[in-house]
This record gives sequence, C-alpha cells and structure tokens, in this order.
Amino acid sequence: MEKLKRTLFFWSLVLVFFIVTPIIVLQAKGYRFDWHRGVFVFSGTISFKSNPQNVSAELNGVLSENKKLNRINSSFNVSGLLPDDYTLKILAPGYTSWEKKIDVHSGISSEFWNIVLTRTDYKKTSYPATGGIETFFTAPKNRFIAYTQEDNQNLLVKILDLNDSSITSTFSLPNWKLLPLEKKENIEWSPEESYLSVPVEKDGNETFYIIDIASGTVTNLNDFFGKKEIRHVRWDPKSKGYFFFLEGQTLFRGNIADKNDLVVIATDAPTYELSYDSVFYVQLPNNLVFKTSLDGTAEKLQITSAFPGQANTPIDRMIVYDQSRIAFLDKNQNLFIYNDALRDKYFRQIGSHIVEMHFSNDGKKLLFWSNNEISVYFARDWDVQPIRKEDELSSITRYADTLQNVQWYKDYEHIIFSVGKYTKIIELDPRDHRNCLDLITTTLETPEVIHNHGLEKIFYTDTENGAPVLNSFVFPEAVPILGIGGA
Repeated sequence: MEKLKRTLFFWSLVLVFFIVTPIIVLQAKGYRFDWHRGVFVFSGTISFKSNPQNVSAELNGVLSENKKLNRINSSFNVSGLLPDDYTLKILAPGYTSWEKKIDVHSGISSEFWNIVLTRTDYKKTSYPATGGIETFFTAPKNRFIAYTQEDNQNLLVKILDLNDSSITSTFSLPNWKLLPLEKKENIEWSPEESYLSVPVEKDGNETFYIIDIASGTVTNLNDFFGKKEIRHVRWDPKSKGYFFFLEGQTLFRGNIADKNDLVVIATDAPTYELSYDSVFYVQLPNNLVFKTSLDGTAEKLQITSAFPGQANTPIDRMIVYDQSRIAFLDKNQNLFIYNDALRDKYFRQIGSHIVEMHFSNDGKKLLFWSNNEISVYFARDWDVQPIRKEDELSSITRYADTLQNVQWYKDYEHIIFSVGKYTKIIELDPRDHRNCLDLITTTLETPEVIHNHGLEKIFYTDTENGAPVLNSFVFPEAVPILGIGGA
C-alpha cells in the first residue's frame, strides 16, 4: 500500500511537471492564457515616455503595480497584456491627467513617446519692470528680451536682462508706432545680439529703424540708404552688421556700418528667405525660386519649375527648410508646398485662408493655420508610432474663436496655441483622440505667448496692477540626468 502511494505521488509530480513546465516556458516567452478563448496567445505591450517622469499608470481604471510598470531608462513598459482594448491613463499629483483608448495587439508594442502633462497651477516668475509691455522678442542667445511700450505717442524699445530682471537699455522713437501684426513684420535680433531691426509707421509712412545696442545709435533705414518703403528686413546669418531688405521688388544686401556697401541681389523679387549660407528668392513673372550665396556673387541656381495654378499669383511670403522643401503664401492667403520628396515631387496648394506657417526643426512637418483651424503637413515619412506618410495632411484642431500664438512645442509632436485668454497644448497623435490640455489662463484677453525652446520656459503677458506685465514659468519639467530620480 505504501509503495502504491509513493508511485502515485511520483507520477503526480511528473504530471505536474509536464503541465507546469510548458506554462512557465510559454510565460517566459511572452505567452499568456486567454481564458475566454481557452488558448495561449502571444501577449502585447504598452510602452510610453512622459513629462513629467514621476507618474502612475492606470489600465482600465486599475492602478498598475510598480512591479508591472517596468522602467527602462526614461520610459515605461507595461508587458504581458492579452490582446484587447485598454484605457491607459497617466496621472501625477498636481497635473492634469492624460488618457487614451489603446488596441493592444499580439506580439506588438503600442508606443507613446511624447506624453505631456500640464500642471494645474504653475509657479510663475514676474518681471515688474516691464509694466505696460506691448510685445516682446527673445534674443538668439536667450539672455535678453526686447520689448515695446508706448509713452506719450512715442515708441519705446527696452532691453530686459533675464539674469537679473533689470532694464539695461531704453531707446525712444518719437511719434512712431510699431507696425501692426497683419503686416507680418517683427522686431528681429541680429544673430550676435548686437543690433535690433524695428518696423515702424507714422502718417502712412513705413520704415525700419536699426538700433545698435552697444552704442545706442538709432538709424532710419529709409534715410540711411535714400530709399522708400523698405520692408522685410532680415539679418545676415553669418556676417555681423549685414542685412537684407526689399524695396518694391528689388532685393538688397546692405551694411549698417557703411551706406555705400549696398548690393542688389535680385530684381523682380516679391519675397525671399535666408538659410545659413544661402538666399532664396521668388522671381517674377513666373514665380520661379532661385538660390544664390549670401553675398550674391555665386551663380543663380533655379530650384523650382512652373508654379501650380496661376503663375502670376503674387507671392507674399515663403519659408525654406532646404532646397527640397519650401512653403509659399500668396496674397490671397493660399498655401503651396514644394516638396522634392524621396518617393516623388509635389508642388501643389494645400490650404487656403492661411495666416502663417512653420517647419519643424527636422523639416519633416509643416505647421500651418488659419484664424480658426490648425493643420500639419508631413513632408517626409514619420516611422515612429503613430506612423504617418509623406504628403499627408492632418487637421489638428478647430475653434469658432480666433486662434493666436500658434507655435511648435519643443518635441514637434505638440502645438501650443491660445484662444482668447486660454493657452493650451495639443498633441499630434490622433489615436483615439487628441489630448488638449490647458497651460495657463490669463486675465488679459489677448496675451502674447512664446515658448522658448532653449530656456525651456513659457513667456507670456498678463495684467498686473492694471497694466500688462511679462511673466514666465518653466515648461517642460526638468528631466533628471540619465533618468535618475524619477518614479
């Protein structure tokens, strides 16, 4: 009898071994038993990276245990999931949550690499010395901000030192006003921060003033060169003191230190754009694009052929990423894209009633918007989830109210914009829905908002003691070195 018990026990262990071992092996290889189907299936994974990094994750309303929320560098991985629909929710104390419905597939990782949460309340830095500020422009090296005020019908241009919040310089332009926004002419810093170009108007006359920051010299370009109706002033990216401008349809390169150092780059050119080492310009009557060196001495290289639609449509503005990716706005606010892509060449209209446009830093995406709608064009394939193809158009969001302050966020997978006093950030990822989160709400109905990528701060105007003042807060959150110190 005792021998029979030992035999039964032995064979029971053998049976358990042959049942359990395959299960352990299958589990180790990523298989899970689906009780609904009664079979083993290869599991799926959810991977994500967020800012901030100290977050929790819920799947279908159940908080993931720390042992299931594996951290790899600065990203998270939830593995061993049966193929099914899940609701993923990312939370952090003091932040607005992020949520999406996710379809997990067998053997595939569903990836979300650009999750951004916004604080419910940001700690702001105020710059009281800027009381009465109208508009502002950060310097290329991110130490200074130039801003404008009006004082008894005089335009004041002031320089704010961000290191100590002091006003280092004040320049007065008596009886002049800054050109209105619809002129699309802004104050611009020279690359080395030595000069400012300031577009102004008075009694129907328009010109640019050049301010020499160090010497305090203020120069009226119309008077300096003996020109009329100078417009579209842009600094040479390589040579100090040199800049480009249009008078009528003639493109010049001038030197603020020498009025006789003035060169005609092109004629019959309604608009132009600069790269680091070249100048691109549109040539009438057929709106062909040409390229030459910054000093205009190199041979003119034709970039485009026939312009789509009406060849004589007046072109108001163009932006150039490189000679294979160029966007155009005509006088009727129609948007055209020239894209000499890897698979094909496209030159066509992609939008109407467009206010402005900007390429991403890698040239793969073009952000553009009308008064009420924001869209993105993909100039190259995007192989990271969510996958998108070249020559694809996506409408990102639409509002009945007028959109303002539209700009790329630093990851170029989000867009910052304002609607009235509300400033928001919206993701490009269309899976399930696009999360659109509030950043700030101002008392000022039409604040000016700039996301400074270098300083990783949001600068904005808001009312304080009855006057608009410049403020800032850190955004995005600081990331620990090598991911150490997070959740």
